[in-house]
Amino acid sequence: MSPKARSRAETKAKQLRKAMDLAELRQALALSQQELAKKLRVNQPEVAKIEKRADMLLSTLAGVLRAMGADLKIVASFPDHDVQIRNFAKLARSRKAASELSRS
Repeated sequence: MSPKARSRAETKAKQLRKAMDLAELRQALALSQQELAKKLRVNQPEVAKIEKRADMLLSTLAGVLRAMGADLKIVASFPDHDVQIRNFAKLARSRKAASELSRS
């Protein structure tokens, strides 16, 4: 990897490690709203609405993240430890499987 490419990759990795909203995440992944809409099988204005929401169903959030190439993980952070909540991991896996089956 060239030094210039390595620098771009490191910058992108740093961006993806910080807290960001859905629109920032989409932009960091170099996805347009139109491209994301196509992956979600919705129209572009629906993606714009989703990105502006402060409150949404976890299944909606999981679907958007899955379309971006990520999985949703819910973690409860206590002062002395973190606990990943498994119910939501199961939801994401079952919806992903159902989605893949419907495409075949």
